[in-house]
Amino acid sequence: MRWSQLRKRLRERFAESVRKRVDVHQTRYRNAHDEEGELWFSVDGSRLLSSGSATYLLKLGFLVEESRAKGASWAEAYDKAWPVMEASGLMLLEQMNRDLFDSLNQTVEEMAQHGNPLVRGLAVLDRRFGKRRLAAFEVSAEHELVQALVRFRCEAEGLKAPVQVGEEDRGHKL
Repeated sequence: MRWSQLRKRLRERFAESVRKRVDVHQTRYRNAHDEEGELWFSVDGSRLLSSGSATYLLKLGFLVEESRAKGASWAEAYDKAWPVMEASGLMLLEQMNRDLFDSLNQTVEEMAQHGNPLVRGLAVLDRRFGKRRLAAFEVSAEHELVQALVRFRCEAEGLKAPVQVGEEDRGHKL
């Protein structure tokens, strides 16, 4: 499926309260090796998360080299790097596209439990993700993208955003 079709289908699922304020973008660097690119979420024109293959591979390389400098073998270095990369939310562009495409055939419950924070973020924006579920959604262990989208959606729906431990006085906004 072409990106424009995938983007359209993803946006059709957004709740009415956020549909005109949130967007998903992708670009390909045609002059780059393998035409890699970048994917990002924007809210009211501001980027929330931006990730792509080049960013992913640079960070992975840095983590591996850091472990190798401390005496780890190549295999040990990669074993240490994978969990850090998963937690960071950075992914290869092809993986992000595959996960976004697969999300079109998932229930909102499956999306909310997905390993990819992009898909969990889409679940929060999905019209099937109701106000009661949104108000009860536990965000403390979530990726920063998901936390930001929960706060945004709560604001758009007129709900009180879930407060994390230690955030009571900060007054977080997007």
